[in-house]
Amino acid sequence: MSRPGPASRFAFRTGDLVAGVTVAMVLVPQSLAYAEIVGVPPAHGLVAAVVAPIAAYWFASSAAIQAGPTAMSAVLVFGVLAAQLPPGTPEYGGAAALLAIMVGLIRVLLGLVRWGALAFALSQPVLRGFTLGAAVLILSSQVPGALGVTAEGLHLIPRAARALAAVSAWSPGAAIATILTVGGILLLRRVHALIPSALIAVVLGTMVSAFTGGALGPVLGPITLALPGLAVELPWTLVPQLALGAAIIAIVGFAEPTAIARRYGRPGRRWNPNRELLSQGTANLAAGLAGGFPVGASFARSALGQLAGGTTRMAGLFTGLVALILVLAAPLLSELPRAVLAGVVIAAVLDLVRLQPLTDIWRLGRTQASIAWTTVALTLLLEPRIDQAVLAGVAVAVVLHLLRESRLDIERISEGGRHRVMVHGVLWFASAVQLEDAMRALWQRHDDDRPWVIDLRGVGRIDLDAALTLATLRDQAAQLGRTLTFEGLDPRTVDRLARLQGRRATADAPVSES
Repeated sequence: MSRPGPASRFAFRTGDLVAGVTVAMVLVPQSLAYAEIVGVPPAHGLVAAVVAPIAAYWFASSAAIQAGPTAMSAVLVFGVLAAQLPPGTPEYGGAAALLAIMVGLIRVLLGLVRWGALAFALSQPVLRGFTLGAAVLILSSQVPGALGVTAEGLHLIPRAARALAAVSAWSPGAAIATILTVGGILLLRRVHALIPSALIAVVLGTMVSAFTGGALGPVLGPITLALPGLAVELPWTLVPQLALGAAIIAIVGFAEPTAIARRYGRPGRRWNPNRELLSQGTANLAAGLAGGFPVGASFARSALGQLAGGTTRMAGLFTGLVALILVLAAPLLSELPRAVLAGVVIAAVLDLVRLQPLTDIWRLGRTQASIAWTTVALTLLLEPRIDQAVLAGVAVAVVLHLLRESRLDIERISEGGRHRVMVHGVLWFASAVQLEDAMRALWQRHDDDRPWVIDLRGVGRIDLDAALTLATLRDQAAQLGRTLTFEGLDPRTVDRLARLQGRRATADAPVSES
């Protein structure tokens, strides 16, 4: 059977073209709004919206993933950069591009060494808790723009609180524009998901603002289509300060492409996380080299592309090409009210502000729920450094997991003239001491001649420390004149115990005199 030639890779598909056009009409206005969150000029978001989907196409494994700026990656980027440089400065924009390059390099490296398993590195409680916390922060970041108030300070929640308190500075036109934008987008979504509601809101908002002389509050201002910056102009001296943040964005930001690929995977066509890391890494490299900022993949835009008929990764390529055409009209948006962009962001992230995912976890397990709510709290308390909140959430999850796995369920039952000790849990170096102490207590409490059996069928893999503990218990039983045997041992532990017994027998053997 002959293999398809190179031309087949570019086979024209009407559904992919429709999906590309549809997604691009959402992507371009969102890229302007997410540039506001990052703290860079609009042009940085526009170039990222164009080059990211085109670059991601070449290595994409999933046909559903739509690459580009996202709200989650934007707030992560702001948190990492705001601690280093004042937002809005040329140096800040250069640092955003540098961060994109670093994120891209990390993802490409992870893909080349086939570490795609990192796609599942974050536990669901941590991921859901972080998502809810980040969504609250994203909404908070839009409060000043929604009210037409100048944002002050780096901390998003206090900044929103100050804007709400400054009632005399509110712009009634901006507040009305925000409400109408959010309401209009949500209404048009209910009419039909394929209606480009965000683009319609941007165009109408720009027209009304232009005809009314800026009655809808502060506007975006002139937009240049020149590339914001090149790699040679980037602040390379900031690499050490940005390294940890880049690594966190590279891993945390990959959670959404992973969820998209798994959600829209097709029977018989398994997506490849290693290739997807290469795809997302290439998208970030392209965004950084063009002067943009770190990008990810949008679940909403990907779902929209599937609904519009996208069936192959060509849909993402068409998205970038159509976005390029739409971006050419960007200078016409100089009168676009910032309140409308705030409304676009609010409408985009409202679905993320849901308590149900966390209440579901609470019903399934209180420990996991505590991890999720702790991550929410850390995300809100540590903002804008929410990258550190992710690390803290992971640390809490690891500590609670270790504490839980360090406890064994041990039960003694009398059975057929012998003592059977049932052990359930994970037998490793942290829990082996508990078994040793329990056995000593049981021997003291039941001082008789009946043999003892430790049933280990209820434990998982036994590590070396636990095997040494079992050998010690066997020796202690022999010293006390008791018989101790084990059931349910895995072959590796059986071999280790045999070797330990052989060595101790050799060590205890008498030495003959010559």
